[in-house]
Amino acid sequence: MRTLLRKPFAFLIAAAVVAGFAVSSCSDDDSGDGNNADVMAKKAILADSINIADDLLSSTEEGVQDGQYTNGSKDILQDAIDAAQGVHDNTAATATQVANATVSLHQAMDAYRGKVILPVAAEALVGHWSFDEGTGTTAGDESGHNFAGTFKTGPASWGAGFPEWAEDRYGIAKKAIHFNEGANIEVPYNTALNPKKLTIALWLNADEINAGNRFIGLHSWHGYKFQLQEANRPFMTVATAEKAIDKDSEQNLPINEWHHVAATFGDGNMIFYVDGVKIREWNDTPGDAVSIASQPYNLVFGQDFPTDKYAADDSNYDNDHVIPLDWGGYFRGYLDEIRIYNTALSGPQIESIYNREKP
Repeated sequence: MRTLLRKPFAFLIAAAVVAGFAVSSCSDDDSGDGNNADVMAKKAILADSINIADDLLSSTEEGVQDGQYTNGSKDILQDAIDAAQGVHDNTAATATQVANATVSLHQAMDAYRGKVILPVAAEALVGHWSFDEGTGTTAGDESGHNFAGTFKTGPASWGAGFPEWAEDRYGIAKKAIHFNEGANIEVPYNTALNPKKLTIALWLNADEINAGNRFIGLHSWHGYKFQLQEANRPFMTVATAEKAIDKDSEQNLPINEWHHVAATFGDGNMIFYVDGVKIREWNDTPGDAVSIASQPYNLVFGQDFPTDKYAADDSNYDNDHVIPLDWGGYFRGYLDEIRIYNTALSGPQIESIYNREKP
């Protein structure tokens, strides 16, 4: 059992700690004497900080629901508490070591608080296609906005593929959709599907590696698109008023395996997640996603542009910005549980989606 000094104003003292003596030291602080007055005073403050951390740990729980903390986060905070306790109990600790231990513990508490799963506002989810129908040629939208998608045939030169109901990541038949040869699903354009900030999250299983493995497109690079690039890397493009921003995750995904992939865009950042883990953050992506309402095209799953809207060639591209078929791309593999949000979700929120849905 810990022997700690509890004080009635622990939170006020802890705030003073961080503000006042982050790396304080003086000539006699570092003598190694763990019993001098300055060391003992700082140990008292460290003890209060340990109490606060203990209370935080005991009053919270891990899980996948709103208000809970992401799995594994309690162990990290416990390690920080144990390290701080070790400094507190060390009779040879200097005042500087004690002060730094206090600061480190508060940093660990701040990091832990950042792992809480905050509720996603109901209005933030603009579309959710679960592909659970298992039959027919319509993919319903479970967001409540009724943005249902219709199965479409791909371009003839790509093989005229058509979406097929398929086995999902749980091994359940007809609960996912297989795409190939331009097979696609079109969702009628709506400005809600064209937000300024954006999160796209989904499960995918690629059949093969291909540079143009595009699985979501809203006027492709003139709006936004999500794909697997060379070496099977998640790759996202978002058009802003200044330029089209292209970024990848720098992580290769194996083929013939289900993975949860997500990307967020907003507030100058583009962040990629695979299986609930942040794998790459770009901080050089300023601006908002542009609206294509003046030249609207349907949202497409399975390729980057509607089949019947591709141009035959690029002769008029500079004028109308209609993408030629030769510049397009389609997905080869399985998709499931596509979600689009009008905000950049946090890491814990994306991790929560993954943990709720993983096999």
